[in-house]
Amino acid sequence: MLSFESVEEVCESKSITLVVHPAIRRAVRGYEESFYIGLRCFLKEESDGIFFLPLHDGGYVRLAFSQRHSSGGHPILRIDALTSEGLDQIKAAIRTSS
Repeated sequence: MLSFESVEEVCESKSITLVVHPAIRRAVRGYEESFYIGLRCFLKEESDGIFFLPLHDGGYVRLAFSQRHSSGGHPILRIDALTSEGLDQIKAAIRTSS
């Protein structure tokens, strides 16, 4: 099974800094393989960059991959909840599953 470190290695191999909120990183545990596939497809421009993250409470949150550049010109890959409520849903799901 893949780990989140594998996801980070893909970004590192492409000299891309991965930016992920700690709650999202924690919530992805157990779904690394599909997350990895979604990330690879996004980086190859084969997908729209939306990942449906299942939550332990039975719901899901849509995550968005986006590529940017830092003020110094370095490539960044951000992973964010698509809606402002999404991060709150992820945090609540983590609290109830712990």
